[in-house]
Amino acid sequence: MVVMSATEFNRAPSVVKRKVLDSGEPVMILDHARPSLVVLTYDDYAALSGQPAVGDLAKWLQMDEEIEFEPESVGLGLQVVEL
Repeated sequence: MVVMSATEFNRAPSVVKRKVLDSGEPVMILDHARPSLVVLTYDDYAALSGQPAVGDLAKWLQMDEEIEFEPESVGLGLQVVEL
């Protein structure tokens, strides 16, 4: 695992993003020599938390229960214009 100080992280957060994407490993951020944050890809987070991956949009949008939906008719109050 790549380790960076909080100062390095604050100075260049895009460097952390590149390190995570390039190495495929999480980056641990140390604050006063103690672990405080871990930056990882969403796919890694999804695997750890049991969330569906973003690539599976249908599963991500899937609802656990059905909702009854009956839209009401909308009257626009349109009138025919005589020329």
